[in-house]
Amino acid sequence: MMLAMRTIRNEAILVAAGMLLTTLPSLATDTLPSSDELVVVISDDLPAASNVSASALARRAVLRAFLKQHPNYEFKPFVMPKIQGHAFDTGPLMGISSGNPPHAIYVNFRQSATYINHGFLEPLEVLLARVLSTDERVRQSAKGAFLADPSQVEIDAARDSILARVPKPIWPVIHREAETGKEGIPTGEHIWAMPTIVLVKAMLYRKDLFLQAGLDPRVPPTDWDELMEFSRRIKALPGKYGLRITGGPVLSWGAYSFFVTNGATFMARDETGRWRASFNTLEMAEAIYYLLRLVKETFTLDGETHHGVVFMGMPGNDAHLKWERGQIGIQFATLEDEMLASINPELVGIAPIPSSHRGTGGGELQARMLGVFRETTPAQKLAIMRYIWFNASEQAQAIRTRVFVENGYGRFVRPHLLERFGYHDILRQVPASWQETYALALEHALPEPYGKNTQFIYTRVSEPIYWALQQPLLELPKEEALRRILEALNDSAERTDKFMLGELTDAEWSERRTVGASVLLFIVIVFVGSLTWIWRIFTTVETERGDRRSWWDYRTAYVLVLPALALVLFWQYLPLLMGAPLALFDYELVIGSAFVGIDNFATVLYDDRFWDSLGRTFYWVLLTVGLGFWPPIFVAILLDEVPTSTLKYVFRTIFYLPTVVSGVIMVFLWRQLYEPSESGFFNQLLLLLNHLGPVKATMLKLLVLGTWFGLIVLVLSMAYQLRELTMPVRAAIAGFGAALLVATLWPVLSAWQGPSELTLIARGLNAEDVSGWSGLGTFFAGLVGPFAIEPLSWIDDPDLAMLCVVLPTIWATAGPGCIIYLAALKTVPEGLVEVATMGGAGIMQRLAYITLPRVKFLILIQLVGAIVGAFKGGTDFILAMTGGGPNGATRVLGLDIFERTFMDLHYGLGAAMAWVLGAMVIVLTAYQLKRMSQAEFSTADTK
Repeated sequence: MMLAMRTIRNEAILVAAGMLLTTLPSLATDTLPSSDELVVVISDDLPAASNVSASALARRAVLRAFLKQHPNYEFKPFVMPKIQGHAFDTGPLMGISSGNPPHAIYVNFRQSATYINHGFLEPLEVLLARVLSTDERVRQSAKGAFLADPSQVEIDAARDSILARVPKPIWPVIHREAETGKEGIPTGEHIWAMPTIVLVKAMLYRKDLFLQAGLDPRVPPTDWDELMEFSRRIKALPGKYGLRITGGPVLSWGAYSFFVTNGATFMARDETGRWRASFNTLEMAEAIYYLLRLVKETFTLDGETHHGVVFMGMPGNDAHLKWERGQIGIQFATLEDEMLASINPELVGIAPIPSSHRGTGGGELQARMLGVFRETTPAQKLAIMRYIWFNASEQAQAIRTRVFVENGYGRFVRPHLLERFGYHDILRQVPASWQETYALALEHALPEPYGKNTQFIYTRVSEPIYWALQQPLLELPKEEALRRILEALNDSAERTDKFMLGELTDAEWSERRTVGASVLLFIVIVFVGSLTWIWRIFTTVETERGDRRSWWDYRTAYVLVLPALALVLFWQYLPLLMGAPLALFDYELVIGSAFVGIDNFATVLYDDRFWDSLGRTFYWVLLTVGLGFWPPIFVAILLDEVPTSTLKYVFRTIFYLPTVVSGVIMVFLWRQLYEPSESGFFNQLLLLLNHLGPVKATMLKLLVLGTWFGLIVLVLSMAYQLRELTMPVRAAIAGFGAALLVATLWPVLSAWQGPSELTLIARGLNAEDVSGWSGLGTFFAGLVGPFAIEPLSWIDDPDLAMLCVVLPTIWATAGPGCIIYLAALKTVPEGLVEVATMGGAGIMQRLAYITLPRVKFLILIQLVGAIVGAFKGGTDFILAMTGGGPNGATRVLGLDIFERTFMDLHYGLGAAMAWVLGAMVIVLTAYQLKRMSQAEFSTADTK
């Protein structure tokens, strides 16, 4: 009876409030006596000191009011480098991993299950019961533990108090049972986090662009048809985009509003209560088809043809700047976040998310939640709980409302709060659409995915979306396109279920463990064998040279090398030794870790994602070394051969200039250059070719083709003529030339094979007419006549993304990388070069028989080092440039290890993958050290 009365009371409160965050007076008074003991709390919810937005000012005002009541508390912001894109919320996880966690931890919906199942969060209803209890013993502690526990009645009352302050759609997110059988996590249902403010998505639109496009800024789009029409009108403006959607590996997150407004969900519980993929529905397929139209559909307006209306790029400053500069007409944003607090209401309008054709879906519901990190002191836990409870109080809401009103953003405050706190004049300025937006948020809102393993659900759902973007589905009848999209969704949902559930039979585990044990044994043999080989190489060389003197004879050298050796041991070998055993454990940061033996290796070896990442790693190495190893040598020769000092200074400035450009600026610059629309820099250059006449276009095509084949012939001839070089170097040159030849002939092979089956169906083509000799005829006929180039997607195209990532690294490293070769070229005797020149030797002869043979040893060492570096590097740049997308096209093994470790918290799997990568790299390293052991270093004599 009491439970029923409490339920009726809670629902009545929610219905009466009718808005996002209902507040009740405290059911009990905190009787914790004041204390002079200073309690320091690191909070993940505090704004940065440089943030002066209205939202940040409101949060600071709430904190000041709280600290005024509790002067013995000191709150400091949690500081950890943040990663833009799909890894932006790894800050707390990396802080926990490094031993510097936030005490008050920010929790979002998709990460909530991860935090719960790994034991990061403390049950809040127990802490609130301690705060509200009249028994002071439950708040006393000794040796890091509370001396007494509150009664079950107090805990139940605290639970009811929390739920009364939380909208009902969020109850399942915060009040649930941990979905894991690991020891150390409280059993049963608990409240793990509490919203400090509830957020919903709304549509922001630029009023100035609406006016330029001939649209009424007072009448925003209300459904998908109007959104398409308005976006096209804006896209027709020079250099503008109709709509912005966040792309990258989390494209499904950027387009999430479309899916939920059409009634689609990403995950749902089955009849057994387990979470399963639920995005393989017709509602989801319809939303993806609409997204395809927004991104790819061609339309003609005012006599000009345009391709899509969407700017779809990685999250970051480039997209934000386009919005600030007025290049994007419409975007979806979260209400009452930093975006809302920084907009100009005279320039930007706000309206509800346009409804779909079905009209059955709701909006997206999110919340800014706080939890208590488990590994904190009892005093800190009580301080955080009091702060969370104060944040959800009516006093805190009054403070936030006052700050927003005082800073000119009162019209954006929820209408019921304006009425409650007496701001009736401002309430009359609130558009009716606001009330509609908030009402729909609670009535039809769909929480962001929050189940087990949902921290990477957006990446999983993005895979079939990217597949659809690469197919000519818009050329099919709509029903057929929807059927094929649904097939892709079914396949993706099946893979997602298999990954999330991870259920295997005993026979399957036995097979995998056998394979895992064999691979682990092989890795150990490789490591031990390589280290033994390296040791024997250097001891043998030392014996052959008769150089076995006492270490005391080299005491000065040992003293000089000792600091560097200590740094290498501390930063390289010590982490390696400490992290190596993780591959044998199901490692946990807070709760106890379990020994799993070879299970991590068994899991990795049967993981398709691991093999895909490994294959892309080899592709990355091939492009990085094949395209990036030779430019520094060429630049060094160029700088050495230029005839005048003035030209040398000019070329050095040009090639060294990228060195002074920071990595952040370089990423930002190249992402701007790779903009996939007609206004992108590279696309503008390509589209200029379409203006050439048939004759000029044909001549240019033949000139480029002839130059390209000439380059290939030159590379292959160098492998034959440079006989003074070592065979490995000549083989590398020949391999590079062969790779260029294969890349050149690949389009010819594709023309012979013809288009894909889906393309044939979509365009109504006969396979015999577009493949074989007919396909080759059409291909070569394209070499004659004008260009017909369409804008390229660059880093949004899975086929081009890896190449687009490699090119900036080549541009940035060619200048600095040539310095060592330039120094080596100075060791070539000038007299020998002069004699060869006087004898009639040209530059190619001098390079083939004088210059390159004298630096061949350096080239070989650098080649092996470049290969090793390529296997180990690239992760940071790829993460910033593409985030591993699109659709995993640039996810190399290093990035996959980072994601498994710091995003999925599978430390054992990450360590096992690192061991596999290390086994490959150590063999190359051993070969490099073998070559270096044969080197003799002496001063150069250039005379």
